[in-house]
Amino acid sequence: MAHYRRGKRKHLNLSDCWSLSNSGEGAFSLTQPFTYTVTNRDLNRGLYPRDKKNRRSATQLYPLQRPWAHNARRSPEDATSSKAIVDLSTSKVDSVFDPEDFCSNDLFAASNVLALNSMSNREHSVPMLRNSNEGSDGAWDSCTRRLCSEGVPVVQQQSWVEDEEPEVDPLPDSYFGLLGCTRSQTLPSGHISQLPDEILRAVFVSLPAEDLYRLSTVCQQWKRVISDPMFVPYRKLYYRYRKGEESTVKEIDRILKENNIKKENELCLLNLIRFVASFQNVPSVNSEAILHCLKEHPLFKQSEVSVAQTLPNLVNAAGTTHVWAILAVIILLSGGVEDIQGLISCLLQTRSTLPITEVTEILYCMATLLFALREKDINISSRIHYNLFCALHLMENPASRKRPPQDSSRLEINNIELTPEQRQILKQDVSPGRVIQIMGFAGTGKTFTLIEYAWSRPHLTFLYIVSTKPVPKEINHIFPPNVKCTTVHAMAYQCIGYKYQRRKKLMAYELKPFAIYTLPEAHGSFFRANVICQSLCTFFSSVDETITISHVPGHRKNTLGGSRPTEYQENLELVEDAKRVWRKMMDLGETEENGYFMTHDGYLKAWQLSKPSLSQFDVILLDEAEDCSPAIMDIVLSQKCGKIIVADPHQQINGFKGTVDAVLKAQHSRLFNLTQSFRFGPKIAYIAATILGMCKHVKDKTLVGRSQDGDAADNTGQMAVLCKTDVEVFDEAVRVMTSEHPSKIYIIGGLDKFGVDTLLDIWRLMILEQERATKDLVIQDPFLQIFERKGGLRGLKDYAAESEDKELEERIAMVEKYSVRLPVLLEKIARYSVADSTSADIVFGAVRKVKGCEFDMVQITNDFVKVPGYRHDYHILLEFKRDAVPDIDWNLLYIAVTRTKRHLVMNRSLECLLSFAGEYFLKPELTSSLLVEGILSNCQASGCSNRIERGTVLTLRTVPHTQSGGEGGGGPLCCACTKQRIGPLTYLIASPELINSIGTAGRMVL
Repeated sequence: MAHYRRGKRKHLNLSDCWSLSNSGEGAFSLTQPFTYTVTNRDLNRGLYPRDKKNRRSATQLYPLQRPWAHNARRSPEDATSSKAIVDLSTSKVDSVFDPEDFCSNDLFAASNVLALNSMSNREHSVPMLRNSNEGSDGAWDSCTRRLCSEGVPVVQQQSWVEDEEPEVDPLPDSYFGLLGCTRSQTLPSGHISQLPDEILRAVFVSLPAEDLYRLSTVCQQWKRVISDPMFVPYRKLYYRYRKGEESTVKEIDRILKENNIKKENELCLLNLIRFVASFQNVPSVNSEAILHCLKEHPLFKQSEVSVAQTLPNLVNAAGTTHVWAILAVIILLSGGVEDIQGLISCLLQTRSTLPITEVTEILYCMATLLFALREKDINISSRIHYNLFCALHLMENPASRKRPPQDSSRLEINNIELTPEQRQILKQDVSPGRVIQIMGFAGTGKTFTLIEYAWSRPHLTFLYIVSTKPVPKEINHIFPPNVKCTTVHAMAYQCIGYKYQRRKKLMAYELKPFAIYTLPEAHGSFFRANVICQSLCTFFSSVDETITISHVPGHRKNTLGGSRPTEYQENLELVEDAKRVWRKMMDLGETEENGYFMTHDGYLKAWQLSKPSLSQFDVILLDEAEDCSPAIMDIVLSQKCGKIIVADPHQQINGFKGTVDAVLKAQHSRLFNLTQSFRFGPKIAYIAATILGMCKHVKDKTLVGRSQDGDAADNTGQMAVLCKTDVEVFDEAVRVMTSEHPSKIYIIGGLDKFGVDTLLDIWRLMILEQERATKDLVIQDPFLQIFERKGGLRGLKDYAAESEDKELEERIAMVEKYSVRLPVLLEKIARYSVADSTSADIVFGAVRKVKGCEFDMVQITNDFVKVPGYRHDYHILLEFKRDAVPDIDWNLLYIAVTRTKRHLVMNRSLECLLSFAGEYFLKPELTSSLLVEGILSNCQASGCSNRIERGTVLTLRTVPHTQSGGEGGGGPLCCACTKQRIGPLTYLIASPELINSIGTAGRMVL
C-alpha cells in the first residue's frame, strides 16, 4: 500500500491556471465546487473553500454528491476523452500540489505541454493542451513531505487507499484563489502582475479611454497591454484626437484626405460611409445575423433605402460591408441619444454574433470622424456626434445605486444613483491643507456629493458654506449631525456684524450712491458719489488690505451719457475720500448720516481683514463657489483644514473677476469634474452643451443627461416662465392676469422682494408730477421722497442714469409702460398670487433668483440674448458676433435652460442659436408614408413654394415638439431647403441622378 504524507494547499501560478481552464473538470470545479463529485480522480485533490477551523478531510467534508448536470448528458466516450486531455498523473505542472512536496524529480518525466494556438491579431488566442503519455495515480507512490518554510513540524505518514483522499493542511486565506486575500497577516505569494495579458484585456476593454490612459502609467505590463495597437484602437484614437495630440490630428487628417472627406466635396458623407463600411471585423461575425438584428431598429427602413439609392454598389458587397453602411446611415439619421442606444441594444443581442468590442470600436470610429467633420467646419449637425458620444459615455460609465441609508433622516435621497465620477470623489480623503476642486455642470449632483461625503466620514467635523443666498432649511435635515450649515455673512455677523446692529449702525440694504450723496466727500455730486460707492464695493470684495487706485473705476460717465477716463490726480482724491468713508463706517460711534452706516459686505470685509481661524472644523465644504467674492475665497483658502470647493463657472452671475481662477490655482489641490446630470435627459443636455460649446468654447468636457427625456405629447404639469429681467417678469405676469382665464401664479422671491411698494412710490411720484393738485398720494420711501423736491420723476431718471443703477432704471421703465393702469394690475397680481410655489399653476421668476431650482416645464422668454436669424439667413447676420456677447449673458441663458427637468419651450433666438450648430430638428420619413398621410405637397419652409419631389425615397420634415415649434411647424422640406440647412447630409436622401451629376462634376474639376 502506498504511503503519502500530508500535502499543503498551493497558490496557483499562470501555467496552473491555463491547465485548469482547459479542462472541463478543472474549470467547473473552480466555479462550482459545491456541486462537483469528489473522487480519487478529483483534479483539485479536495481543494475547495472551507472553514479554517474545520480540519476534516476533503472526503469527509464533501461526501459524494449528485453528478454535474452538464456532465450527465455526456457520453462515456466524452468522459474518457476528457481524461485524455488532462491527466494529472502525467502532468509536468501539478495544478494543486507542489511537486517537490510529494516525489522526486524523475516522477514527472512524462509531461503535458501547454500550447497556444495563436490566431490572427483580431481573434482571441485559444489555449490547447497536448497529452504525451498515459499514467496512473500510482505515480504518486513513495512521496515524502518536506518541512515547509514556516517551520511546520513533520507529521506521521498516513496511508491512502482507494476512494480516500489525503488530509491536507489549510493555509491562510491569502493562498486561496488567484491573488489571495489582503486581510490575511501572511503575505500572498501571488501578485497582480502575474495575471495574463488576456485577462487584463478583458478587464480593460470595458473602461473609458480616459481611464485607460491613466492606468497605462501603473506598470510596464499594463502599459504594454493598453499601448498594443490592436487593443481598442479607435477608442484610444478618439480620446487622443479630442485632446488635440499632434500625431493623432495628422493621422485623422490623412484619413480624411485619402478618402476625400473634405468640406469642398459635397459627397463627403457618402465617402465617410464607404470608409466605415470597410471596417475590418473578426471572421466569426455573421453579417446576416447582424442585419436581422438591425431590422428591429426604427430607422432601419430609412437607412436601408438610403444605402440602396445612394450607394448601390455596397448592397451586394461581400462580408459585413452592407451592414456597416446601414449602421453608419442609422447614426447619421439619428434624432436623439435613444436612437443610438437602441442601435447598441440591437447589436449586442446574442444572435448578432458581434462581440461588444467590435460594437464599441465601430461606434468610436464613427464618433472620431464626426468630431473631425465638426472641427473641419463641415456643415452637419453637432447633435449627431453628441448622440453617439452620450450613448457611449453612458454605456461606459453606468451609475450604481448607493447603499441604503442607515438613518431614517436620509430616506428622501436614498434612491439617487452614484456616477463613477461621484464615486471617485467619495474615495478621496482630505488631509489638512489639501484642496479638492469639483467643477460640475448644472444638475450633476454637486451638493448631493458633498452630502454623501459627509455621511461617509462621521468621525470628521464639517463646515458647509453657501456663498450668497441663505441656507435652505431642508439642507440641515439632509446633512449628517457632524456638519454645520451656514453662510459666510452669518459667521461674519456673529463675530463683527452684531456690534453694529447693537449700536443701530447697520445698513439694511446694499450701499447705494444716494446714501453717499449727502456726505461731504461727495461734494454734492451724484457722479462723485457713484464713483466712491463703486470703489468701496470693489474694495469690499477684494483681498486687499487698503483702498488703492486699482479699486477706482477707470472710466466715469459724463453729462452727455458717454464715458471718459478718469485722471490720475482725480483718482487720488477719490481714494482719499473713499478711505475717509470707510474709516467712519468702521467706527462704532453714533452718526446720523446713513452713508457712514456699516453694510453687510462691509463687516464681511472687516472679518476677512481680521484673519479669522476656523480650526474647530476638519473640513470646509464651500458650495456655489463661482459666485464667491475674492474676499470669501481668501477666508476659506487661508484655513489650515481640508477644503472641498464646488463650482460651476458657467453659472457665475455676480461678475467677480478671478474667482474661478483663484480656485483652480489653489495650492495642493486636485480637480474633479461632474458631467452627468440627473435633472434632465439628453435632449435638454444637448441644448445646454451647445450653448457652452458654441458661445463659451467649452471643448474639454461635455454635459451628459442621465435622466429620461419628457414625452412631447405630455405637456401637463407646472410651467415656470423664466426671464432675464424683472421688467419681463412683470410683463409676463400681466399677460396671464389679463387673459380670459387667469391662473394662480407664484413669483420667485415673493411680491415683497419684487419691489411692489417701490413701484407704487415711483408711480405716485409720476402722478404728483403730472397732477400737482392731488394731495392724497403719500410717498413712503425716504429716498424717493427726496425727489419730490428735486425734479420729480425726471430727476429720479437722471439719478438712475448717472449712478448706473440698472434695477432702478428697470422699475422706472415698468411704471412708465403701464402708467395709470399700474395700481390695478398690481392689485390683480397680488390677488392671484399664492404663498406656496407648489400650489401655483405658473411660476414666474428672474433667472438670477432661480439658481438651485428645477421645474418640470420651463419657458424661455424673449429678453435673453437676441440672435437675429438662422444660420442660413446670411443677410441679417452680418452684424451679429457671438464672441461680442458678454459671458454673463450666455451664463444666464445656460442657467435658464438647465432649470428644466422634462420640457423646454424655447424662444426664437434660442432656436436660431442652435442652427449655428447645424441643428434644425429634422426627421427622416419615407416619402411613401408621407404620401399615404396626404401631407406631401409644397415645401413648408418660409418663403419657399417648391414642390416636394416624389421620386426620392426619403423626405426630411421639421419635428413639432414641446421644445420648439420648429421652422415650418412640422411640415416637409424640399431638397433645396434641406441642402441650405444640413449641407452634405442632403445627399443621403437625394436621387441617384443628382448624386451622379455631383460626382461627375467633381471628377471634371479634379
